[in-house]
Amino acid sequence: MNDKLLIIGAGVDRTQGIDFPLANTLLADVSRYLEGPGKSVDVSLRKMLPGLKFSFNNMIARAVDRIATRETHEQKAMVQRVRDAIANLPQDQDTVRKHGELIIRLFEKLATIAEHSYLDEETEALIRVVFPKDAEDLIDSDSILDIHKLSLSDTFKTVLKRTLKLGLSGEHHAVASALGADMLNIETLLVEKFLGFYNEKPSDIKNYIYISWALWAYLVAKQKEVMSTVEDANMPFYGKLPNNVRALTLNYTAFLQNQLGADQVIYFHGGLAEYVRMDTRDLLPVEDILKCDPAEFIREIVAPNVDVTHEDIRLQRHVIPALVPPLRLKPILSHRYIELWSQASQWVNDAKHIVVVGYSFNNADEHFNDILRSHPDRNVDIIVPEAGSEYFKNRIEKVFNIPASQFNTVKVNGHTALQARKIRLIAAKASEVDVSALFSSIAK
Repeated sequence: MNDKLLIIGAGVDRTQGIDFPLANTLLADVSRYLEGPGKSVDVSLRKMLPGLKFSFNNMIARAVDRIATRETHEQKAMVQRVRDAIANLPQDQDTVRKHGELIIRLFEKLATIAEHSYLDEETEALIRVVFPKDAEDLIDSDSILDIHKLSLSDTFKTVLKRTLKLGLSGEHHAVASALGADMLNIETLLVEKFLGFYNEKPSDIKNYIYISWALWAYLVAKQKEVMSTVEDANMPFYGKLPNNVRALTLNYTAFLQNQLGADQVIYFHGGLAEYVRMDTRDLLPVEDILKCDPAEFIREIVAPNVDVTHEDIRLQRHVIPALVPPLRLKPILSHRYIELWSQASQWVNDAKHIVVVGYSFNNADEHFNDILRSHPDRNVDIIVPEAGSEYFKNRIEKVFNIPASQFNTVKVNGHTALQARKIRLIAAKASEVDVSALFSSIAK
C-alpha cells in the first residue's frame, strides 16, 4: 500500500515555464486563440453546429445586461477586485487607474440605490400604524424598489462592454481582467450551459458543445506548445516529483501522467485525452493526445458523431470533451467517473501523508473537499501562496474543522508555515517547494 499521496490543483500549471492561465482569465485566452491560431477550430465547430448563435462578444452584452440582477454583495465583491487590481499599478499606468476609478464610482452608485431601497424600521412602523389590519400583506418585501428589474443606462452599459472587450484583446488590462474574472468566467459559463442537457434546451446544448470543444482545443494546443519547448525531465515542478507516490490531479493536462505513469495518477475532473458520447455515456480515447491537431480531430472524429439537426433532442447525438464541469454536485458523464471517484477516496484513505499543491479548496470543488473531510486524521501539507491569509484559513476550517485561531507559526523546509494538529499551511508557490523533502518530514 502506498501511504504517500500528492494532490495538485490549477496553481501548479501556473508555474513559470508552463504558464497555463487560471479559470478567471481563461475565457480571454480561448477567445484570442479562436481568432488567431485556432481559427480553423472555430470554423469546424460552427459548421458542425448549424444555427449556433453564440459568440464571446454577444456573451459580454448578456453579462452586462444581468449586472443589475446581481445581489449587492456580489456587486461589492466585483468592486473590491477592481480596487485590488489598481492598488499597486505603476506610475505609468495612470490611465488604467482612472479607468478603474470610473468603474468603482458607477458600481457604488448602483449599490447606493440598492441599499437605500430597503425598508427601514421607521418606514415599516408607519405602514403598520396607517394600515394596521393589512400591514402583513403590504410588507411582502424588504424593499420598496425591485432592484433586479431595473435596467442600466446606455452610459453604464457601454462603459462596461468596452471594458470587458479590452479583456478579450491581446493586451493585458488590469481593470478588464478584474471585472472579467467574475463576469466572464468560463467555468461559470460551462455550468450554466451544461444544464441544457438536463432541461433539454437545444440552444444551451449547442453552446456547451461549442464552448467545451473550444476550451479543449485551446488546452491541447497550449499543452503541445509547452511540451515542444520543455522535456519531461526538465518540466517545471513535475520534473522534480518523486516517482514513488500516488497522485490525484484536478487539472486536465497530461504533465503529471507523463511523469508518474497512468497507474499512479487519477484525473478527478477528467482529462484532455478522452471524450464522452452523452446518450450512451461511453468514454472514448483521443489517440496520441500530445500530437493531436485539435481542428483535425474535431473535423474527422467529433463532427461525424454530432447531430443537432433533429427537433426531437432524443434523436440528436452529442459528444463532449471529458472535462467535468465545476459543479458542487458532480454530473456523471460516464460510469467510469463513479469508479474513479471511489478509487480517489480509497487512495486518500490509504495515505498517511498527503501533500496538496496549488489547490485553493474553493466551493466549486465541494465534492472533492468532501472526500478529504471523510478521511480525517491524516498528515496534510498544503502549499499555496495565500496559505497564511484569513480567507484561506477560513476555507481550511470548513474542510478540516480546525478553527483558524488554533494555527501556530512554524518553519517547514525553510518556508514560513502555519500548523494546527496534523495540518500545515505553507505559503509558497509550487516551484518553490521540494515535494520529496515534504514527504520525508511528516508533521508531528
